[in-house]
Amino acid sequence: MAIEALLFDVGKVLVDFELDPMLSQLTATCRDPDEFRRVFLDAKLAHRYECGAMTTREFHDHLCRAGGLQMDLEYFRSVWSSMFQPDLLVSRSLLERLRRRYPLILVSNTNEAHAAFIAGHYALFEYFTHKVFSFEVGAMKPEPAIFQRAIELSGKPAESLFFIDDREENVRCARAMGMQAHQFRSEPDLIDALRAAGVEF
Repeated sequence: MAIEALLFDVGKVLVDFELDPMLSQLTATCRDPDEFRRVFLDAKLAHRYECGAMTTREFHDHLCRAGGLQMDLEYFRSVWSSMFQPDLLVSRSLLERLRRRYPLILVSNTNEAHAAFIAGHYALFEYFTHKVFSFEVGAMKPEPAIFQRAIELSGKPAESLFFIDDREENVRCARAMGMQAHQFRSEPDLIDALRAAGVEF
């Protein structure tokens, strides 16, 4: 089936990020850095936060109480978003060429603080017809519910959607739901995959 819409992940596809320098800034304020890392890297905590079950203020409060973080909320928000790198991984010129022919949809595991930061610093969202964020949907990739929301918003059959993500498990889930999908490695590699799928530029 011909491609009718393109679905993009954000982190490690459109915008790169590095966790370690950010985490070093956070642990520098803690009496017990190892304990803070244990609390911060808890997968259940991340899931609650990125599914919208807790706000950034509540996330920060938990890190202070349970992890010993000593940093006020506004400074935390700044450090928390410093993980994002300035240069885009997919060029604006490619996004512009694609959006002239296809609806573009964001599908991202993220929290409200990072979504706001990316909106304010990269001017990326203007390229996208719809934005599907885990913290708004209440589900994270590779959970089917977030993909189902994207399919519904597209108004297209799943088989006509082309999904781009850096994580193999997310690509597998998209394919299981009927979409065509590509694991992102670089822009040239993506262009080759789009052309192979019949996407017109």
